[in-house]
Amino acid sequence: MLGAGGCGKKEELVIFATARSQGKIRTDEASGVGGFAVFKALYDAEPGPKLALDLGGWTSPLEPEGWFSKGRSCVDCLSAVPYAAAAAGFTDLSLAPKDLQNLAEAAKLPILASNLYLRNNKKPDFLRSWHIVSAGSRKVGVFSLAVNSPANYNSQKHLPGYKLEKATYEAERAIRALRENGAGLVVMLLVVNPAEKADQEFFRGLLAKLPRLDLVITDEPSLKKPFKVNRAWVAPAGLGMSRAARLALRLDAGGRVAGLKYSQPELDPEKYGEEAEMLKVIAGHERALAAHFGRKIGFLNASLPLEEGGAYPAADFAADCMRRWARTNSAIIPLKEPAAGFSSGPVTTGDLYRAFPQDSSVVFVKIRGEDLERALAALRPAELSVSGLRLFLHNGTLERVETETGPLAPGRIYQVAVPDSLTSGRDNPVLYSAAEFANSKRHLRDVMGWCFSLRTAFARPPGGRVMVSGDK
Repeated sequence: MLGAGGCGKKEELVIFATARSQGKIRTDEASGVGGFAVFKALYDAEPGPKLALDLGGWTSPLEPEGWFSKGRSCVDCLSAVPYAAAAAGFTDLSLAPKDLQNLAEAAKLPILASNLYLRNNKKPDFLRSWHIVSAGSRKVGVFSLAVNSPANYNSQKHLPGYKLEKATYEAERAIRALRENGAGLVVMLLVVNPAEKADQEFFRGLLAKLPRLDLVITDEPSLKKPFKVNRAWVAPAGLGMSRAARLALRLDAGGRVAGLKYSQPELDPEKYGEEAEMLKVIAGHERALAAHFGRKIGFLNASLPLEEGGAYPAADFAADCMRRWARTNSAIIPLKEPAAGFSSGPVTTGDLYRAFPQDSSVVFVKIRGEDLERALAALRPAELSVSGLRLFLHNGTLERVETETGPLAPGRIYQVAVPDSLTSGRDNPVLYSAAEFANSKRHLRDVMGWCFSLRTAFARPPGGRVMVSGDK
């Protein structure tokens, strides 16, 4: 009887899963929780067989840490834990292939991207399609899928530097390779485009088309708790390094998942502490970040607030800067593009980032005079700043547009600099009306930095750009 009881005993394996850290490597000052040093302490305290997996999202145009290091700060922390494997997330695929290669080669863990190809249809040799790791007495196979659109997951998708192949085809190849190489437990890391939503029906439909696997971990934020699809569990990862998902798997004698206990412990330093060696890794990246964002890049004789007395000095300054850098007749920028103004005195890289956190790039547009006026009318001109133009509004309606030398000439081609937000989408009036346009691939932040790097002491730009009369 004792022998029979021993054979029926189930083994437990704990998997910790995180995702979309976006460069947030330390404890958040506002909330007092989060960070890799806390996670390392939590992970080290787990007594039994365990492994840690991450679903990428190390870079972010809206987070200074993720933007500055291009994901290196997060990957260094993953390596120091150490994690068993990680998937490249969607924000990481915004990196150029060379930058992603540098990131993967610096990592002390395999970076997975099973359905990712370069634009030349070759697999990137610096990434892996699958990986097997030992945890306790088990061999765990891990692969990843990146799904751009849950509604069309079996369609190819071309990204600026990459191509995503059909999900089921690549998943079948990875699962077969893992089984043939001895993996008893197969785990899929499924990363979803942050601009899309993957509901339970998506997971059910995808898994119905795949060979047997045991566990799917996803970075889909709308998924709050695990659920089963046939024999496979689907569970969400902890997001933003404020929480970590803990998946305690009960495995039967054959290595299959007999049960799952799920939780998302908050990464509370008062409860778990902070691991000392990880704090050293974090401190090194914080010093580099502080040095970069504290660098002086220019000087302002007068402040440039977001809004003051009906004028918008920060946006006007940006429009002038775009026009100067692009060497165009004029420039147009939405008033919502700047997130903060500038104080008078020295300007630092950090000031520039706070003022322009969006990842906008500058686009060159060639457009006829009558089309430019039509596009401006459709863009809510009261919400724009312009350079090289004057907009005359009456009761909120655009009456006419003038250049610095007189009225717009209907048939003349004008060169205009705009942020790419004004050329994205099929219904955009600038895109629809343009005779020709080209993306400079230079971020607006970089263009603003170029203006400041001229070492000129800038004053407040002249107003009189949007002339409003008769409004009720």
